[in-house]
Amino acid sequence: MAWPYYESHGPVPFARVLFALLLGVALGALTRHTRIAMPLSLLLVGAGQLAGRALRGLLALPYWPAQWIEAAAHLVLALLLAGVALLAIRRRT
Repeated sequence: MAWPYYESHGPVPFARVLFALLLGVALGALTRHTRIAMPLSLLLVGAGQLAGRALRGLLALPYWPAQWIEAAAHLVLALLLAGVALLAIRRRT
């Protein structure tokens, strides 16, 4: 399994994009500053991608189960971040 193929095909890239989008939304809602939220979300998504690579190496699962597990983890984190953003916006009003 080559890393570029793994990270560009299947459900993982789509789930990672949703996670990155909702991370930016949640950080923007919490900080109230786009200039702070954008670079912070970029750094956190990059750190998460590196952590995902490290965990993939430790788990040594077959190709498709690893893809679905990682995609599910990104989607669960994205839903949690959507809840955080919603709470931050509601608390402000």
